[in-house]
Amino acid sequence: MGILDMDLFCGSKFWDENITWYTDDPDFTPCFEKTVFAWIPCLFLWIFSSLEVYYLLNSKYKDVPWNWLNISKFTLMIVILVDCLADFVYAVVVNSGGQRVYSVDFYSPAIKFISFCLVTTLMWFNKKRGQRSSGLIFLFWFIYSLCGVVQLRTMLRQALRNNTLPDPIFLSISYLVFYIATILSLLLNCFAEPEPKFSEYPNVERLCPEKASSFPSKLTFNWFSALAWKGYKTPLEPHHLWHMNFEDTAQEVVPKFDKYWDALVLKKSNVGHPKTSYLKRSGSVDFLSNSTSTQHSRNRPASILMPLCKAFGGTFLFGSFLKLIQDLLTFVSPQILKLLIGFTSSQDSMWKGYAYAFLLAATAMCQTLLLSQYFYRMSLVGLRIRTALISSIYRKALRISNTARKESTVGEVVNLMSVDAQRFMDLTAYLNMLWSAPLQICLALYFLWQTLGPSVLAGLAVMIILIPVNGWVANKVKNLQIKQMKNKDERVKLMNEILSGIKVLKLYAWEPSFEQQVHKIRNKEMKVLKQAAYLNACTSFIWSCAPFLVSLVTFAVYVFIDDHNILDSEKAFVSLSLFNILRFPLSMLPMMISNMVQTGVSVKRINKFMNSEELDPNCVQHDQSEFDPVVVENGTFSWGGMQEQAVVLRNINV
Repeated sequence: MGILDMDLFCGSKFWDENITWYTDDPDFTPCFEKTVFAWIPCLFLWIFSSLEVYYLLNSKYKDVPWNWLNISKFTLMIVILVDCLADFVYAVVVNSGGQRVYSVDFYSPAIKFISFCLVTTLMWFNKKRGQRSSGLIFLFWFIYSLCGVVQLRTMLRQALRNNTLPDPIFLSISYLVFYIATILSLLLNCFAEPEPKFSEYPNVERLCPEKASSFPSKLTFNWFSALAWKGYKTPLEPHHLWHMNFEDTAQEVVPKFDKYWDALVLKKSNVGHPKTSYLKRSGSVDFLSNSTSTQHSRNRPASILMPLCKAFGGTFLFGSFLKLIQDLLTFVSPQILKLLIGFTSSQDSMWKGYAYAFLLAATAMCQTLLLSQYFYRMSLVGLRIRTALISSIYRKALRISNTARKESTVGEVVNLMSVDAQRFMDLTAYLNMLWSAPLQICLALYFLWQTLGPSVLAGLAVMIILIPVNGWVANKVKNLQIKQMKNKDERVKLMNEILSGIKVLKLYAWEPSFEQQVHKIRNKEMKVLKQAAYLNACTSFIWSCAPFLVSLVTFAVYVFIDDHNILDSEKAFVSLSLFNILRFPLSMLPMMISNMVQTGVSVKRINKFMNSEELDPNCVQHDQSEFDPVVVENGTFSWGGMQEQAVVLRNINV
């Protein structure tokens, strides 16, 4: 639908720059207010309502009791629905009376009525499913309040100018009632509902206040303020802390991972089984096997990555979506800054300067809120991954066979749970930098090209030169990480043996000998750590200087390449703002690659351990009718595997 079609749709101009922009008293056209500002909140509601339905279906709570808060909300919804229906009926009555009514007067109330019916439905199911605060509904009312204030301002200006409400008076009064109800609904959604009647989780004494807080409180982390103030006034003690959210406990997290991990292990174990084919003519059964691909799939060990993605990928993807919006908003600020600097040297109306300043502050505020929510969700994902891995590794250590136990020492198992699982938690918060950093670099270079032209290629050349250096450092860090983990496993194994046999060690006075062995291993670790520290220091120095070198080379080339190139305040400040944005991805990308390499080593170690041979549960049978407590029939015993040369005892009957 083009602008001309919208003009016919509304009966007036849809957009007029002379009224909105090129004037000292800006305003929007009535058509724009009745369509765009009225439909944007409805479009937002319909797009994200599926996400709200998903949370409702997965809710573990039920039935919020009736109280003054939800009764007031539903009462206001009835008022709004009646108001929208009255606008539609008024348009029908006026049209039937012979006066011309344009399509917008029919469609706009109808769209709003359907959208508010959806809001009422979501509110009802939020109550039935035990949701105490809805982020979607709060944001819907917030956007509607912002969009509706424009039409309210237009109506009040006309009323003050003419000393009476604009014609038709019925629609003016109707909109006043509608907007007042909208503001009241927004205020009521700033509070959380009382505790639901039923919950699948057990009751605890000190429940985390996050669950009882409203969406604005969660958005600004206001629910944490009480504990922060208490810690500021008095030292915190264990009884001051809250109980962990049930969604983050091992009781909830571990089964999610086990569900997908067990399915993957079962799939791997079934690979290679021959398929049967029955031939009716000959009455024979043939066994078919895809030898090449089947053997390759069978030899490939099961990886923990896919079960982790399936178990915790939803929250991670939502955090990635927040990160994407924050990255895009990052490049809005330099453009607003460019307009603001240009405004200072122009003769434009004063309201434009205020608008630029307000947009600059609002953009920074939105970036802060989105980034804080992103890191919070990524930290939760990392915590859940770490919890699932520690639990799985511990339970696997109880089931591995004697053959696998010889290869996996106690020290290695401890390191898998303490060091390797922690790698995932450290990596998760910055994992999105793998796509975010290239995106920010590309957008920054694009806007710099628009500002400084081809001179940006000089700065790009500096970054390209530094890429091979980063690749070499990443390879060295990977090798050092492998050496470090082997030394750490050896040291923990030796310390475990020392502590286990401390009595014998003391009786024979072997302390100096074992102390030398521990120091020898520790010296190897220190040597590797020093090499890694030197590499990290060199990398940090190079990439800390990279943004400065890029900006210096770019400005120098821009000034000297052409005498007509003048580095004025607008180009300088906007370019420095973009270079400042470029600093973070340039500094984080090499660190991210290094962390990825270290986590890759941890993934291989955990995969090797999780695919170790387990004890056969069918070797032992529990027969209640058997008189003897323990019976061994035709038993075969060995220290290692069941190879012929490893068997020590066979055909044992006890």
